Amino acid sequence: MPSLLHQISLAAFFCYFARACCGFSLPPKIVREKSQALVGNKPSSSLVQASSSNNNNTTSSFDDSDSASKGVVSSLTNLVNFFSFTKDEEVARSLETEAPPTSPGELLERIRSDYTDKNYLWTGDIDLASFDDQCRFTDPTLSFTGKDKFVKNIENLRPIVDALTEPNGCRSDLLDIQLVAEEGYIRTRWNMVGELNAIPWKPKIDVIGRTKFWYKQEDGCDNFRVVFYDEEWEIPAGKALLQLITPSGTIANSAS
Repeated sequence: MPSLLHQISLAAFFCYFARACCGFSLPPKIVREKSQALVGNKPSSSLVQASSSNNNNTTSSFDDSDSASKGVVSSLTNLVNFFSFTKDEEVARSLETEAPPTSPGELLERIRSDYTDKNYLWTGDIDLASFDDQCRFTDPTLSFTGKDKFVKNIENLRPIVDALTEPNGCRSDLLDIQLVAEEGYIRTRWNMVGELNAIPWKPKIDVIGRTKFWYKQEDGCDNFRVVFYDEEWEIPAGKALLQLITPSGTIANSAS
């Protein structure tokens, strides 16, 4: 699924999986190197160098994100889906939704509700009726097609998300939403903020991003659905992923 929620869940899954199977934990030296990368010091590990390769960009999208970040997320996605217990009939039931929006203005309001009422960035709960069955979902590290795949990813990740977060501990702040009718999209700007206290090193997530919801009117009716979900982050993809392995307070302590 798009949004940083996917990366948070997958990275946490990897950390717990490796820790359970191999007794894995982050050595202090590695922790220092990761946090140094975030405060501007020269990193020494190859992972940090790869993920910091696009630090000069003010945003990150799928086309310009580094291959290392894409590779990590793609591999972990396959790993989570391999252990999935979500059945096709469960996905089909989830796709049985309400009527789609009948105007761009209604579509905008339903997208707004996903952020403000459903805390979408953390829950993955979207108004499925507003999205085309073959909608393409893209963020800086992942791209796929199909609303059914989106739903299956959500169902696979939900237990991980529930284990990581606490009620009211994470929020989706909608900073702006606009309808650009002449070009056929709705644009949002948002801030994803939260603390993953269930992870031993208690990382903090704070990422600002932008999403364009490209929509089309269905032939022969007044329905409007999103056909392309295009998400960017106002931070390099590798730098966003580094937040997941940075202990709470490390950045501030290193900066001081």
